[in-house]
Parts: sequence; C-alpha cells; structure tokens
Amino acid sequence: MWEAAQDKPQAGSVFMNKGNYPMGLNGGYKMSELENKGAENLTEVQETAKEKKKREKAEAKEKKAQQKREAIMAGGTQKKKKKKIGWIIALVLVVVIVGYSVVTSVIAKNTPMQVNTIEVTMGSIEETMSTSGTVSSEQSKTYYAPVGATISEMKIALGDEVAEGQQLVSFDTTELENRKAKAALDASATANSYRSSQYQSNKNESEYNEATIGLDELKILAEQQEQYVQGLKYQLEDETQREREKLQDWLGKLNQELETQNNKLAEQSDSDARKGIQEIIQNLNNSIRETSNQLSDLSMSEDLRETQRIIDAEQKKLEDMKEEISKREGKESSSEAGIADPYSKQQQADTVQSAQITASEAAAELEKAQAGVVAEFPGIVTKIATVSTSKDATKGGGLLEGATVAEGTELFTIESNKQVKVGIEVTKYDLPKIEIGQKVDVTIAGKEYEGEVSKINKVAAANSQGTPVVGAEVHIKNPDEDIFLGVEAKLVIHTASAENVLTVPVEIVNADKQGEFCYVVENGVVTMRRITTGISSDSMVEVKEGLKEGDQILYDVTGMVTEGMKVMAVPMGSGMAGAAMTDAAAPETGAAVETASEASTENASEEGSSEAVGQETETAGTQTQTDGAADSGNE
Repeated sequence: MWEAAQDKPQAGSVFMNKGNYPMGLNGGYKMSELENKGAENLTEVQETAKEKKKREKAEAKEKKAQQKREAIMAGGTQKKKKKKIGWIIALVLVVVIVGYSVVTSVIAKNTPMQVNTIEVTMGSIEETMSTSGTVSSEQSKTYYAPVGATISEMKIALGDEVAEGQQLVSFDTTELENRKAKAALDASATANSYRSSQYQSNKNESEYNEATIGLDELKILAEQQEQYVQGLKYQLEDETQREREKLQDWLGKLNQELETQNNKLAEQSDSDARKGIQEIIQNLNNSIRETSNQLSDLSMSEDLRETQRIIDAEQKKLEDMKEEISKREGKESSSEAGIADPYSKQQQADTVQSAQITASEAAAELEKAQAGVVAEFPGIVTKIATVSTSKDATKGGGLLEGATVAEGTELFTIESNKQVKVGIEVTKYDLPKIEIGQKVDVTIAGKEYEGEVSKINKVAAANSQGTPVVGAEVHIKNPDEDIFLGVEAKLVIHTASAENVLTVPVEIVNADKQGEFCYVVENGVVTMRRITTGISSDSMVEVKEGLKEGDQILYDVTGMVTEGMKVMAVPMGSGMAGAAMTDAAAPETGAAVETASEASTENASEEGSSEAVGQETETAGTQTQTDGAADSGNE
C-alpha cells in the first residue's frame, strides 16, 4: 500500500493548466479526454471513483486484520505495528479525499463560473470638487481721521450695517475755523509785501533790459563775422600760394626749354638755323623775365586784388560790431546795480505761495471736518479703533465722543456685504482641475448661493500643517442680508463636464504601474483591457480609450476569478454570480470528509487505541485543508 500511495499525487499536488482543469489523477482521465467524452463520461468517472474507494477500504481492512494477527503472534511488537497501521490508514484517507476533490473539481470546471457584469454605456458626466473656505468681503476700507480735531458725535458701533453716504463721525470745527481765518490774513500780508518788492525790482530790471537787449545776439554775430573775415584771409593766402606754384612751374619749364635751345645753338653750324634758334632763345628770355616779375608782385593779380577788397570791407563791418558791443556792455554795467537779486525774488515768491498753501489747507481741513466721515459704500463695521478721551484716559473699547484725534489716526474698518467672496486653499493635486470662471455652489449657514472662481494666486504658501497650497477666491454672485462675514462656507466647484461619452462605475477601474485597466468578459473569457480615463464624478468615470459601448465589464473581481478564465456573464441585478457552482460542489466535498472521518474512527475502534484515532483524524483534517487551499490558488 505504501508503494501504491507513492504513485498517487500527494495532497496539494493537483496542478492546473491555463484553463484551470486537472491535468491527471492516478492515471485517470486528462482534460482533453473529458472534453471529448462529455457529460456521460463524467458520470462514469464518478462511479469509478466510488468503486475504487470501496476497494481501497476493503483492502485497508484486510491489511489491518493481517497486521493485527501478526502482532498477536509477535507479542511485544504489537504497539509498533499499530502505529504503522495508523499512518497507512491516514494515507489511504488522504488519497480518497484527493480523489473526490479531483472529480468534483473536474465537474465544476466544466461548468463556467457565473460573474456579475455591468454594460458600458454612453451618458453624461460632471466632475466636481468639494472644499470649504472663509467668507470675506471683496471690498474693504479702513477709515482714518481726515483732520486733527475733537469727535463731537459717534454714530456707529462694532457690527453695525451702514449705507453708502451715511455720515458716521462728526467733528467740533471751532478751532479749525479760527485757524482758517488767521491763515487767510497771513497770506494777504505776505502777498502785499511781495508786490511792493516786485515793483521796485521790475523798474530796475526794465532799465537793465534796455541796456542789454540784443547784446548777446550781437556778440554772436560779431564772432561769426570775425570767423568769416579770417576765412577770407585764409582763402587769399591759398589763392596766392596756388598762383605762385603755377608761375614757378611755368618758369621752370621756360628755363628748361632755354637750356635745350642753347644746346641746339651750340651744335648748329648753319647760319640760318642758328638765326632761328637765337630768335627762340630771345623769346624764352622775355617770357622768363615776365614770369619772374609776376612772381615778385603776386598782389598785382586782378583776382587777388578783388579778394583783398572783399576782406577790407568785411573787416570794417567787424570793427563796427565790436564798437557797438563795447557801448552796450558799458550801459549794462551801469544799470545792473539797480536790478534785484533773482534768488531774493524767488524767496519772496515762495513765501507768498507758502502762505497761500497754509490758508488753503486750513480751509480744506475745515471743509473736511464739517463733512465728517461718510461711508463710501454699504457694508458692515468690522473694526473700531481704541482712542482714549481727554476726560477719562482710562476708558477704551472704541471711539468715544469727546476724543481728540490727530490727522491720520485709524478710526474704523468697513467691509462690504454686497461684494462677497470665499477664500479657499487648493493643493497641488486639485490645482490642475480649477480654472477662473468655473461655476461654484456655495452654502453659507445652510443657505445656498451662486458663485464662480474669480482668482487663483500665482504663488503657493504653506498652510498650518506646512503643506504648500495655492490660495484662490470664489465670488458670490447673489449675496443677501443673510451672509455673515468670517463664517465658514462649503463649496462644490463644477470643474468639468462631458456629454455623450462612455462611462463606467469608478470602483471597477483598477491601476498598476503601467496605468489603468479593467476586466472585460469577451466571448465567455475574462480579459484585461487597458483604458484611458477622463473626468470622473463620485460614482462614474469617463473612458476615452480602451472600451466601446456595450462591453460587459466584470463588476466584482475576487480571488475566484482570474484573467483567461471561462465565465458566464450575469448582468447586475439578476442575482449573485457563482452561487450555483458553490452549492453544487459543497455536498460531495462534505460527504468525502465525513466518509474519511467515519473510516478513521472505525479503524481506530478496531485497534482499540484512542491515540491512533486522534493522530489519524488530525492528519486527515490537515490534508483536507491543504487540498482546499491548493484548489483555491489554482482557481
């Protein structure tokens, strides 16, 4: 029996091919044979297993009886043989249980598992983002004291609602009225003093102007005339030089020709020829003499004499200009002492202007004090500064009537409740989803309002947890009197939407390192399909690529279902898939375990040893659990 047990597959050794069918058990049917035999052959396999079980049980009993007889004959060795018999019985039980498990598995594998599926459909989807923020005003103004004065009347308190144009603070104007009157008198006296000084200065300045009018222009003309005369002189020199060079060149040529003729005369013996050469020599001497005379007195040239006449005329004009300049400069020097210093005149003018500014400021301060402080827009008083009074410096808690304030002292702050926003913080994960202009549902104190994203900051800041976040603002389109500043608001931002797109439930989309995927039942086989998703709502997600309308998507993937398995698709709502297969397999498996237990107990009773029974029962239970785990893993 031990050798026979070694030939059989051990517990957990039943392995599956890709179709999850048994490859063989103790020389039994393989999957290819079962597929050909059909349902009738499956029944025969079951019957063969039962007969085999009965036979093995009978053999075990016979073996045990033989061992018992041998033990009686052997005497002291009875205990060891009983222990060996117990192990053999346990092994037989394991083989029986494995046999039943394999047969049951073969039957179950030929019946496709039922799985829940959902159909891919076309529909609409909207993506939203929920967050919260703090309500604040889009328009805020801090008011300061327009003048230094005493508050005569205070008409607001913290939290009051004010209207546009409403007077909020009044001032005592008595001191400011006196200040205005004094500033006006000082400005008048300063202006009269300036006018008298200006009269004397203007008189002296008129005489000075008469002496100097056109003097600068005349000096410029004289300089230009002097440059012109000098240019004519340079021109005369250049023309003289050119004429001299011309005459010298001509004289050189005459002397050269004279030398040539003299040489010819010395070589000529013919009297007539010599006579002709002598005439030429005489003419050359006359020309040389005339050219020498011209070089001696170049000024006798008509062109040069004309240039000299022009120079003489322009030189006379230059001398006349210089004489006129000299006269005007003398007149300027004599009248300059009577002209007032320009810096002194400017100082007097500045004094007058300063007095006028002081008078204007006094008048403006009085006007501001008389107008008081008026609300520029409707809103709520959110802050009042603390200013003590001269009557009781220990009082505080706000502005009081009788308090004297300096110009620029902070008084109070008003924030509009008609232009309202909600400030939110956006993480880096939600930042790509949010855009200016998106519609927002705003809930404040249980009341809903319409809003839209109006601003997204371009720089991040760390929040209270130290996480970088980007600030954004949501403008409330329809504020009313029920809005309270500073309270929390809940927001639902409509980030994106799509019409007529493929949609599937969010929970059926899986992801790994390569991306997103889901399981599709295609021709009765579970197939993994890579997909590209788009926007998603709380329950649905848009599928851009990888699926088509009508595809059956596996809704609930458990350990019982793997890619490549043959299944029967059951649309959601028609019942729980897989129940039929589980219910069919359970009775036979239970019967096998029960039979094994009974056999173990029976054998143990025959031996009369409770220890053997416990060991065999524990071994059988462990083996059954292992077989079940192996089947689950293969499935």
